[in-house]
Amino acid sequence: MQGPIAIFSDNNRAIDYPNVICFYQYIQCEDTETASVYEDACCCLIDYREPGQAVRKANQIRSEFPQMPLLLVTDVTDPFSDQHMVQIIGVGRLRLLFWQANDTEEILSEIQSLLYPEYSTRSQHVAFILSVYNEEKRFVHVKTFAERLQAFIRSHIIEGSIYLIDDGSHDGTNALIKALGAATDLSVNRINQNLSPLLQTRELGRNTRKAGTYLEGMRTIGADYYVFVDADDSFFIEDIARMINVVQQGYYDVVIGTKDMTAENRSLLRSIVSFGKRIVSRPFLPTGVVDSQTGLKVMSSVAVKRMFPHLKEQLGLALDLEMMFIAKRLQLRVLQLPVKCIDRDGSHIHVWKDSIRFLRSIIEIWRLDRRVR
Repeated sequence: MQGPIAIFSDNNRAIDYPNVICFYQYIQCEDTETASVYEDACCCLIDYREPGQAVRKANQIRSEFPQMPLLLVTDVTDPFSDQHMVQIIGVGRLRLLFWQANDTEEILSEIQSLLYPEYSTRSQHVAFILSVYNEEKRFVHVKTFAERLQAFIRSHIIEGSIYLIDDGSHDGTNALIKALGAATDLSVNRINQNLSPLLQTRELGRNTRKAGTYLEGMRTIGADYYVFVDADDSFFIEDIARMINVVQQGYYDVVIGTKDMTAENRSLLRSIVSFGKRIVSRPFLPTGVVDSQTGLKVMSSVAVKRMFPHLKEQLGLALDLEMMFIAKRLQLRVLQLPVKCIDRDGSHIHVWKDSIRFLRSIIEIWRLDRRVR
């Protein structure tokens, strides 16, 4: 490597660059400094909260050095859009980093990719996000499913991590998932020891009817692929693996499951209500999708980052439908696959109450999201 890394930052994200990029030479530049300060730099790192300011700095640099490699730091709360990206001039390499707190490895990986693009720096990481709420009485299902996922990750040498997110439980669930995390061996068959632990637990402190756990995972977890799945061991590892493989091929941004034709032990009432939901929600769904409410979805990081700014926690269980509506509005590529499912006893779904909430949410989704582009 020749020359230092030039860093331009408003310090809004408070990234400790001296410690983060300690393996590289660097200079921290003021916004007013001239090209002579960074003309010998090997690449430039631009970290401004406001995307427009970052674009202006990138173009100032590229107007002097059109081949200068650039690393733009953003996050999911105020992200770069496609319109911002196409405004940047020059011909040099360009990388976009969605910053997650304390994710120092990601910055180093992106810098390495800029400086030495011919070398692969890391394997793709899969985050399994499990929403858990008041599962003390049937925690055996949560524990069994977490163990099955761990076995899948280890036996197939997948760089994956499991996140059990407590959605404001008021029984003993939180203590049980913490005990499960403490008892998990975090290092067996881990290719990269610097990745997140194999199993983590988090607590929201409020009940959001699943929506908040999804948004917490999207906002705070850095991964290449995200698996959102119910924690009660109702889905089969084979279906999850199949969906991950499809997304990893790059043809689809989102793959969701449908269990309407395969669910075991489903009551007649739930079958009728499910059919009704499919009818009223059809105009909100992407082509080829007929069921938004099955609790198994796999998404690429691109899909997550594009959808997150539009999602609303107050929709609760209807967040699944909003995801599909936004995916349709953003023209993301969505595939639905049939999956096997067992409807476990003790579900927190209240058929009539949740159906009424669902109908109200459809109006809210249309009102708030119909202008999404």
